[in-house]
Amino acid sequence: MALADSTRGLPNGGGGGGGSGSSSSSAEPPLFPDIVELNVGGQVYVTRRCTVVSVPDSLLWRMFTQQQPQELARDSKGRFFLDRDGFLFRYILDYLRDLQLVLPDYFPERSRLQREAEYFELPELVRRLGAPHQPGPGPPPPHSRRGAAQGGLSGR
Repeated sequence: MALADSTRGLPNGGGGGGGSGSSSSSAEPPLFPDIVELNVGGQVYVTRRCTVVSVPDSLLWRMFTQQQPQELARDSKGRFFLDRDGFLFRYILDYLRDLQLVLPDYFPERSRLQREAEYFELPELVRRLGAPHQPGPGPPPPHSRRGAAQGGLSGR
């Protein structure tokens, strides 16, 4: 009876349209939908399951490949719940999409994002965030801009 309740009445969770439905591999349970809704610290994200499992052995990969949906925390609307920084998660999700780190210029949350990357067990992202970063081509500090302008005028 408990199996039927947890799989919405379908024996062994079959027939749910999870993509690889006939596979009995424990590495890819067919019970997760292709589109997953995540509530991360109150921020809602909707993405594809293949995005959240794009980095093997990461926390999200283990959650969505090694566990059953009913084992994961859910919010009151049924979304998978992660008690982490919801605003910084957007950068984690962006990284998972194409494995590139793209941050805005003058990003003051770098160390906090690195801590989130450590939590989600994304070693390459942790490494990139810990590496010395070159600031983007932003405006120079006011004192050097003024000095450059004065130097240009006196050089005539």
